[in-house]
Amino acid sequence: ELELRAGALDEERDRYWREYNDLQIRLRASDRESLRRKIEATALQLEALNTTNVLNDAFHISHTDVFGTINGFRLGSVTSQPVEWDEINAAWGQTALLLQTLASNSDFTFPTYRVVPLGSFSRIIRRDDDRQVMDLFCQSDIGISRLFGYGSFDKGMAAFIDCVRALQDHVRSQDPSFSPPYRIADHKIEELSVKLQFNTYDKWTKALKYMLTNIKWLVASSLSRRAQSLGL
Repeated sequence: ELELRAGALDEERDRYWREYNDLQIRLRASDRESLRRKIEATALQLEALNTTNVLNDAFHISHTDVFGTINGFRLGSVTSQPVEWDEINAAWGQTALLLQTLASNSDFTFPTYRVVPLGSFSRIIRRDDDRQVMDLFCQSDIGISRLFGYGSFDKGMAAFIDCVRALQDHVRSQDPSFSPPYRIADHKIEELSVKLQFNTYDKWTKALKYMLTNIKWLVASSLSRRAQSLGL
């Protein structure tokens, strides 16, 4: 009988150790799964931070005196502080690339125009007519341009601010709290035209400064929505 009891105890002990070992294996597997989830969450956070840093570093919007600036390039010119067209065109190229990047990040397609970032020679093309190509650069400031308007450049700037408005409306449809500071209507922002014809340089530059400010709000909104989607 003692032998039977001893055999039963041995079997019970063996069963206990088997269950203990199985439990340890499951716990280690659970730890590995938990660690894997933590690694994935950290990777997502790092991706979000990298995205944030890239967008902020690649497109730095600020202001210097009366000018709105992007990556140090002044967007505009005033009579008291003339700016060369090479710098203004470079600023427009950076702004066009930023707006297109923001639209892509939002999976948004501008309904009327295509923004074509080409550095200092960026353009906008009407979607329903590829022959309607408008410039986001100007090569001359001679008298005849001032007298008869800047033609393709004026049309390009008007089309561009329409794209800004369209992206704002899209973002607001997803986030009703989004409210950039300056109102856009037609080719004007806060009653200031982005066109040069029949305008002054000071008012034109102020309009472009307002436009960059609204775009900066779009950047902030894009980063916020990106972080929220990653649970940050």
